[in-house]
Amino acid sequence: MGISRKDQASIRDVVSLPLAVRRAIIAHARRERPRECCGLLVGRGRRVSFAVAATNVATGETRFRLDDREHLTLRRVLRAFRPPLAIVGVYHSHPKGDARPSETDVAEAAYPSWLHVIVGLKTTRPVIGAFRLRNGRVRRVTLRANERDGLPLAGRRDA
Repeated sequence: MGISRKDQASIRDVVSLPLAVRRAIIAHARRERPRECCGLLVGRGRRVSFAVAATNVATGETRFRLDDREHLTLRRVLRAFRPPLAIVGVYHSHPKGDARPSETDVAEAAYPSWLHVIVGLKTTRPVIGAFRLRNGRVRRVTLRANERDGLPLAGRRDA
């Protein structure tokens, strides 16, 4: 018996999200509560090296929109890095919700190659989920603290 296509896709889509980056994202989410926080994930390939907090220019508490100027400025700065770094994803929080994409998140996803990390603050302990949002479809991504350990972060509750 072989591995199903669905299982093959989930095996291939594993991203390294270091504990320090995870903690920075959670701290940002807690600071911005009750509003959604947002920021950009910087790294190479399937490795996230940094979380860069951004300004949420959306009005209200249940939406996020990155500041366009901050996004473009970060892109310009990253061009100077050697070895090169790039924006590999985006993160945001759901202050009263789960760590999964909302219908709005799916509908407004603009970069199909980006990783989407969501922090759910519905319970006392934050939960982190990661996803690929492409063409209206959601696919869960497995997160690892680093490439050498086998402990997935997705679905774990973290302080």
